[in-house]
Amino acid sequence: MLLQSTPIGLRALQGRRVILERLVPEHTPFLIQCYHDNEFMDLYRLAQQRNQTEEQVRQHIIKEKAILPEQIKRIEWIIFRLLNNNKKLPIGLASLADYKREHKRAEFLIGILLPEYRGTGIPLEASLLIMDFAFNQIKLNKLIAYTYGYNQYAQRNLLSFGFVQEGLLRQHISSRQGFLDLYTNGLLANEFRENQRLSRFSQRLLGWDITHEPAPSQQLSAEYVMSKKADIFKLLSPK
Repeated sequence: MLLQSTPIGLRALQGRRVILERLVPEHTPFLIQCYHDNEFMDLYRLAQQRNQTEEQVRQHIIKEKAILPEQIKRIEWIIFRLLNNNKKLPIGLASLADYKREHKRAEFLIGILLPEYRGTGIPLEASLLIMDFAFNQIKLNKLIAYTYGYNQYAQRNLLSFGFVQEGLLRQHISSRQGFLDLYTNGLLANEFRENQRLSRFSQRLLGWDITHEPAPSQQLSAEYVMSKKADIFKLLSPK
C-alpha cells in the first residue's frame, strides 16, 4: 500500500497570470455573483441551482470543504487573475465534474464571468493548468467536455485544444431557450501527450511543457511510515 502525502485537489494550481483555488467560504460573494448571472450560468452549468441565499451557499461550501474531492467526485476552483500589486481578482469558475476514479475520467468545465478576460490568453492559461492537473497529477485517461449546439465558439476552442467531437445529441437539454443540441467531446491521455499545440502553448504561457509525463513522485510505503514512527517513539521514550 502506498500513501500519498497530499489528497488530490486541495492545492492551488498556479500559472504566471492566474491561480485556481478550491472553493472556501470566503468565495461565497463571487459564487453568488456567478449564480445570479443567467447568461454566464447557462453556458457554464445549466443545471446549477441559482436561487440560493448567500448563507445557503456558504454552508454548502463548508460542508463540502470537510470532504475530500474524490469522495464528492468533483473538484471546483475559483479562477483568479493575478494582479501587479500582489492582489488577485476572481474572474471565473472551473471544474472537473463527474470524476470517476475507477474509470480515470472526468468532465472539464470552465467559464469566465468578466467579459474583458474572455477571448484573451487568460482562459487558455487556466485550461492548461486544469489539463496538467488532470493528466499529470490525478492521471486521468480521458477528459470529457460538453458544449451546447449554439455555442460554436466554445466548440471550436475545444477542438483547437485537441478534443475530438464524439457525437451530437439532438434536442438533448431543456432550457429557457427551448431544447438544445449537445456536442460531446473527448481528449485521451495519449492524444494529450502527442499534442504539439498544447506543448507550445504551455511552454509559452506556463513555462513548462504539460504534455511531458512527469517523473514518478516519491511515495512512502505504509511499512516505511510505520517504521519511522517507531523510530521516533523510541527516541522520545524515557531510558
